[in-house]
Amino acid sequence: MRRPFYHLTLEDREIIAEGITEGLALVDIATTLGKDPTSISREVKRYRIEESRSMLRRTNICAYAASCKVSSLCSVKCRRFCARCLSRHCFDICPDFVETFCRRTSRWPYVCNGCDHQQGCGYVKWRYRPSFAQGLAHKIRRESRNGIVLNKTELLKLDRLITPLLKDNKQSVEVVWKANADKMPVSAPTLRRYIDSGHCKTIRLDLLSAPSRAPRKRSRLKVSKHTDDGRSYTDFCALDDALRESAWEIDTVHGCRRDRSCLLTLINRDSLLLFIFKLPACTSESVIGVLDYLEILCEDAEVTFYEIFGEILTDNGPEFSDSEGIEASCLDECKRGRVFYCDPYNSSQKPYIEGRHTLIRRVLPKGESIDRLTHDKVALLASHINSYPAVSRGGRTPFEMASTVMPTKLLHDAGIVPIPTNNVCLSRNLLTS
Repeated sequence: MRRPFYHLTLEDREIIAEGITEGLALVDIATTLGKDPTSISREVKRYRIEESRSMLRRTNICAYAASCKVSSLCSVKCRRFCARCLSRHCFDICPDFVETFCRRTSRWPYVCNGCDHQQGCGYVKWRYRPSFAQGLAHKIRRESRNGIVLNKTELLKLDRLITPLLKDNKQSVEVVWKANADKMPVSAPTLRRYIDSGHCKTIRLDLLSAPSRAPRKRSRLKVSKHTDDGRSYTDFCALDDALRESAWEIDTVHGCRRDRSCLLTLINRDSLLLFIFKLPACTSESVIGVLDYLEILCEDAEVTFYEIFGEILTDNGPEFSDSEGIEASCLDECKRGRVFYCDPYNSSQKPYIEGRHTLIRRVLPKGESIDRLTHDKVALLASHINSYPAVSRGGRTPFEMASTVMPTKLLHDAGIVPIPTNNVCLSRNLLTS
C-alpha cells in the first residue's frame, strides 16, 4: 500500500498521463497511485500546458455562430457571413466574439491528451506532459523553501542573540541553538541556512567549522617501535571495550617557533573532559612531571591515579618516549597506569584530542606565543572548553558527563571550574581580556 502523503514522482506523473490517454476514470487513476482523486485532478489542472489554436477550423466556436449575420469584417467585397467563413477565424477580427468552452478541458480530464477530435478543433489546446510537470513542481517546491518565516523584528532579535555567541565567542550553531532553544523561533539547520543566505550579521567564515581545507598528503607509513613491548595500537585495540572507552588521549600543542614552552593536553574518550597544562619545555621530563602532579592531586582527592588515568594513548613524539617513566608512580614502586602508542603518522587513531585541539586553536592560533601564558590563563581555557556542550553527546558538557566518575576536588585543584554556556568564549578575546 502506497503512502497517501508524499510528493508525486516522475513515474507517478507518467502513470497519470498514460491513464488520461487511455480514457481511464479519475477514480481508477487515483486508486492506482494510492492518492485522493482531488489530488490527481489538481495535479493535472495545475501543471497542464496551454498550446496555440489550430489554424484549420471545421466548426465555429463562437456562442453566437448559429444566429450571427455579421459579414464583410475582413473585406468590403466579401458578402458571406463571417460565421461560416473557413479562411478566417472570428476571434481574430470580430469584436463581439464570445468563445464557448470544450467540455473536455472544463472538467476531467481537463486536457486534450487522448482526444479523438483534435484535427481542425478551434479551441485552445491543453496538454499534460509528465516531464514538464515534474520540473515545474520541483521548482515551486524549491522556491517555496528559500524564503524566511520571520519578520524584520523577529529576525533582528534573533541576530542580536546569536551574533555575539557565534562571531565573538566562536561557538557552533548547534551549541548556540541547544543552549537557547526556548528563545529560538527556528531549528538549527534553518538557523544555519539563514546564516549562509546572508540574513544575519554573522557570515559563514565566522562559524566554528565552516572553512574547508585541502586534504593533507599522506606520508609513507613507518613501522611502530612498540610492536614487541605490548604498547602498540594493536595492543590497545585488544583491550576490553570499557577500558578503551574510558582511556585518555594525550598530546602537545605548540605555539610559535621561538617558544620553549608548550601545552600538554589530556582528554577522556568517554566524557571528553580535557586537562591542559603548560610545560616549561617539550621534553619527557616535563611530561612525567605533570603526570606526577596529577597523581598527587588524585591522592588528595582520595582516589588512585589508575582509577582515573588507567590507560593512556599517545603518539610517537619524543616527549612521550620515556614509557617507563610515564608508567612509574612517584608515590610508590608500583605502576600507576599503562601507556599505548598510535601507529606512526596516524593521528586519526586519537580523534578525540585532535578534535579538541581545533577548539584550542580558536583561542591560540598557530604562531601565537605560549610563553606569555600563565597557568591561570591555561586553566581558564580548559574551563571554557569543558563547559562547551558536545552536540555528539546530546548537548551535554564534559563537566556534566564527568561529574559521576571524576572527583570535584580534583578538577577544582587543577583550576578547572564550570562556565555558563552563554558565557563560553572560544576566541582570541578569551586570553586577552
